[in-house]
Amino acid sequence: MRSYQLVEFNGPIVCNEIADPTPTGSEIVVDVITCGLCHSDSHFHEGHVSLGGAGNLPVAMLGINLPTSLGHEIFGRIAAFGPDSGYTQADIGRPVVVYPWIGCGECHACLAERDNECPVPQSLGMQRPGGHSEKLVVRDRKYLVPAEGLSEDYAGIFACCGLTAYAALAKLPRRDGWIGIIGAGGVGTMALSIEKGLNESKVAIFDIDDAKLATATNNFGADKAVNSRAEGVGERLLADTGGFIGIVDFVGSHQTVELALSLLRNGGAYVGVGLFGGLIELPVAALSSRQLRIQGSYCGSPAELRELVDHARAGRIKPIPTAVAPIELLNQGLAELRAGKIDGRLIHRHIRAITA
Repeated sequence: MRSYQLVEFNGPIVCNEIADPTPTGSEIVVDVITCGLCHSDSHFHEGHVSLGGAGNLPVAMLGINLPTSLGHEIFGRIAAFGPDSGYTQADIGRPVVVYPWIGCGECHACLAERDNECPVPQSLGMQRPGGHSEKLVVRDRKYLVPAEGLSEDYAGIFACCGLTAYAALAKLPRRDGWIGIIGAGGVGTMALSIEKGLNESKVAIFDIDDAKLATATNNFGADKAVNSRAEGVGERLLADTGGFIGIVDFVGSHQTVELALSLLRNGGAYVGVGLFGGLIELPVAALSSRQLRIQGSYCGSPAELRELVDHARAGRIKPIPTAVAPIELLNQGLAELRAGKIDGRLIHRHIRAITA
C-alpha cells in the first residue's frame, strides 16, 4: 500500500510503498477513503508544540517517532479483521468514522472509555500510523463509529474538528447567558454550528478575519461577530452583554486568553482548547472572588463521538465549508494551512477505487 509519510520533521511528506497490514486478535484494518487536515498535523509535522514564551515540547516526547503517517480525521471502510473482532464477512465494506484518540487500554481512564484522558496514548496519526496511509489498523471495534448516510468526503472531520468542538462545548456548565467562541476557523465554525444546532444559546464568535466573521453570521447564525483587534472591543462587549457565562478558546494565544478572562462575568467558565502557545496569568484572589472556572479540553471520548455522529445523521448540525484534494497534494495542503488559506477544512482523498 501507499503511505504518505513524515520522514524528517519539517521536511516534505514522502510517498512510500509499505506492506499491507494483517489484523490479529480484535484488530480491524480500515481502507482509508478520506482524511481531514488538522492544525495539530502541522504542529506534529514541525516536530514540536509551543508551550508559550520560548518553550517548545518536542513531539518525540509525546511518542511520535519517524517515519510515520499523520492524519487523524479518518473515514473509511472495513477491509479485514482479526478472529476476535466480533465482525463477520457481512461487515466488509461497511463505512466507518474512526475514533483516533486511542489510549493504552489498561489505565483507569481507558477502562472507563475516556481514552482521550490516557497518560500514555496510542493515538492514530500520532503514536500510531494514521489516515495518510491507504490502510490502517484499529485495535478494537469500539473505536469505529458506523457512518451510513454520511458523506464520505465530510464524515471523517467529526473525529477531531467536530469532536473537539462538541466535547469543549459540553464542558460549559451553564447557558444562562452569552457564550463566546474564539476562532472562526474550521473548529470554531464547527463549534458555532453545533451550539446553534443543539441549543438556543446567544453566541458571539471572535476572529481577526472579517471574511470568516461574515460567514459565521450569514451562514451559521452567530448573534455577534467580533473582530478581536478592534479598539475598545472588550469594553463595548461588557456593556452590551453584561459579561459572558462561558467562552471556548480554539486559538489559545496569550491575547485570546487575556480577552476571554476579561469578558467573563462572575461565575463564568473559560475552556481552553487551542495550542497556539498562550500562558494564563491570573491572580488567585481574582479566580476566587470572581468564582471563575478554568478548564482544558482535549478531543473527546468515544461516547461523545458516537453522540456527535448521531446528531449529524439526524441533520441537526449544519456542515462547515470544506474542500477536497487528492492525497498527492498533501504537502501543498500543509503549506496552505500554515499560510491561513484554508476556509473551514481541507480533506485529502485517497484516489484508488474502494468498493463496498
